[in-house]
Amino acid sequence: MKTPIGRRKLRRAVSLLAFASLGAGAIVSAPAAFAEDPAVVEGTTVTADPDSPTGYTVTFVYHNPNATQVRLAGDLTLLDLSTGTTRYQPEAWQQGRYHSGGVEFLRDMTKDANGYWSVSLPLHAGGLSYWYRVWDPTQGWVNKRIWDPASSNPRPPGDSSFRVRNNDVLDAVYVPYAEKQNDPVLEARAEYELPIADPSQKGTVQYVPYTTILGDSGHYLGVYLPANYDANRAEPYKVVYLAHGIFGDETDFMIPANVPNILDNMIAKGEIEPTVVVTMGNHFTGTSLGFSSYNQTNAANNLVQTILPFMEGNYNVSSEREGRAYGGFSYGGMTGGIVIKNYPTTFAFYGHFSGNPSLTATDYDNIAAAVGTDDLFVFLGNGVFEGSLNAQNAIANNFRARGIPAETAQVPGAHDGMTAGQLFTIFARDYLWTGVDSVSVTPATLDLTQGWNWVKQFTAQVITNPGVSPAVTWSVEGATSAGTTISADGLFSVAADETASSLTVVATSVVDPTKVGSAAVTLTPPGTAAVVVKAKATPASIVGGGTFTLNVDVRAQSQHTTAPTVTGEIAVTFGGTTQVVPLTGGAAVITLPTAGLSAGVYTVQVAYSGDPTYAPSAADHQQLRVR
Repeated sequence: MKTPIGRRKLRRAVSLLAFASLGAGAIVSAPAAFAEDPAVVEGTTVTADPDSPTGYTVTFVYHNPNATQVRLAGDLTLLDLSTGTTRYQPEAWQQGRYHSGGVEFLRDMTKDANGYWSVSLPLHAGGLSYWYRVWDPTQGWVNKRIWDPASSNPRPPGDSSFRVRNNDVLDAVYVPYAEKQNDPVLEARAEYELPIADPSQKGTVQYVPYTTILGDSGHYLGVYLPANYDANRAEPYKVVYLAHGIFGDETDFMIPANVPNILDNMIAKGEIEPTVVVTMGNHFTGTSLGFSSYNQTNAANNLVQTILPFMEGNYNVSSEREGRAYGGFSYGGMTGGIVIKNYPTTFAFYGHFSGNPSLTATDYDNIAAAVGTDDLFVFLGNGVFEGSLNAQNAIANNFRARGIPAETAQVPGAHDGMTAGQLFTIFARDYLWTGVDSVSVTPATLDLTQGWNWVKQFTAQVITNPGVSPAVTWSVEGATSAGTTISADGLFSVAADETASSLTVVATSVVDPTKVGSAAVTLTPPGTAAVVVKAKATPASIVGGGTFTLNVDVRAQSQHTTAPTVTGEIAVTFGGTTQVVPLTGGAAVITLPTAGLSAGVYTVQVAYSGDPTYAPSAADHQQLRVR
């Protein structure tokens, strides 16, 4: 099924002012290693800790008996929304402070008698970047930057990737959310960035060798396949191509931007259809470790002319523009400007994370002309510690002025992979192919009368792509009474004191709030023609626990030529319980149970309303005895 491109509104807007805080906490020294503890576990161990300011303490353990010095490093210093550039140590965490890159965190680790190096820190929720710096004379390492050898994150084979050659590798530790953090941003990060609990819903990451457009081999594409990926599925998978920053490589969006975890969680929630991700290393123009090896034009051509055909020939991914998205961080976001300018009809979605396209007025005009009536969507964002969104908003306005929708967003973060992950979450969850085609509501129309407590059931029909949640939220528009409501499952209640003449029942897709369905409810005053209500229950007396049968007949007091049969509802009250029953042919049969009633005499009350021709009626009818 070819799904029209939809655009979702940002559903998680968080005011940065809510996180403002002042002052620094105490900085504590690294704790001593657990030298004789036989239960030492290599890698990271996250422990709930009521004494930690964040509610969690993370212990890092690296085993290397030959090392003479080891330091934990990472993007783990804190920046505060209220103090800007002031850096705080992890122990000084408080609300409004976020682990941020830009200044390398360094902390000496302590070695035990068995060659285990360790240090413990309080860290806030999310997927957080770290690495080790190691001095090991047996390997010739002096301040060698390594990822955690205990990490299970896949890596490209060998030492040819740019980050390895540049002594610039990263890893990630995943910290849950604790209520004491009291921060909806961190709560959302934990919701998406931590590995999914159910292994059956976890996708796979692999690094696949390919030859670049320049004919160079020895390069790899990172490929994320969603859980239960089906190479033979009739409908190809939507696919996102992600480009790293100037000093990154094909691992960046896998780690530390945490895209595989983010998509695992998003797909499991039904917030996005199962999606493939492709990452590439763009340092292939020469062997330099600087800017020159990341040639943006070569990178753009390589993506469109080499990587797309490779993926579409070897994987079940979309070859149509509406099934392709491009995203880039920093220099990769800037490279997106070359892609959209030179290949404007290749991708339907663009995400620029902390890196903006550089386009002239003529470029914008040419892009709009090439796209024509086809859909195109552009997202731009950055971290609050990178500066304002003025540039992003100006670019978005240039697209909007030409009829191309564009949105911007800012997250609490610096210029690092963690910010890229937060922005990717917004881009994917709120704007990428929603997979929701349409929402409709049944019944589509409903005619009721005023002055009656109506209860009616509505249902929503949601057409989606495979794996996308059909959930909706219900709402009522136009009500004047607080008693006129609709439940989460579509049960609609109109209060007797409702004075509106029309109401609208709305079902809104949870995944794509731009997709809605509605039903029109008309409320008219009840009629004035008198009715006669006859109610007869049998038997007249019954042993407690038995059931009476009540027959009700509602007729016109005088013959009515245009509406001879009375319609509407009756409300029967007996023994403290009220049942509302629709009339069929002017009649209804109601059972009156007596379970729980003590012996005595009970009155049957019958109220009638709901016909635009006939007047409401209410009266006591029969007294029934329970023995």
